[in-house]
Amino acid sequence: MRIRSAIFSLGIAAACTGLTATTAAAYNDSDLDWETWARWTSDCRNGEYNDPCAVRTPGELDGTFFKHDSGGKGIKLVMYKGSKTIAQVEFHPYDEVLHVYDGVNDGDTVYVRLRWNDDYSPGDDATYWAPGTSASVDHHSIQLDGDDDIDEGNTVQLRVYDDKALNDPITDWYYLKA
Repeated sequence: MRIRSAIFSLGIAAACTGLTATTAAAYNDSDLDWETWARWTSDCRNGEYNDPCAVRTPGELDGTFFKHDSGGKGIKLVMYKGSKTIAQVEFHPYDEVLHVYDGVNDGDTVYVRLRWNDDYSPGDDATYWAPGTSASVDHHSIQLDGDDDIDEGNTVQLRVYDDKALNDPITDWYYLKA
């Protein structure tokens, strides 16, 4: 009888713990800072001296320069928690490439939702993230024009979230051009 009672009590405790546990986001938005650089890529000179499309920042996870792409608009977004770079997101109009970096081994990453179309309407969408590995920096590079049929000239909307369910946005929407 005592064993049955103990097992019953453990079962109730486990069930209650499971019911009260919630999936918390890794970052409180008030803990985060970010810097954003957007570039119209018609002015890019493909890495030449004084190229207006080269973006080098302290603490970045990877150097960035945007290639020339007439009518394109790219973005680099670097996220910080204190002085630590926790994530970096880039959209490159030339070849329509998205880069997602995770700079902290904390069991979490950022999630990037993209929407694309011809006229700012919702259109198609997909979510991307960096893999969670034991590497000091995780990187996921996505060739969007082949994978997701983002055509030259499409409007691309980008937003960064703290959760895979896309319930906890970190940024507002950014409007770009493929």
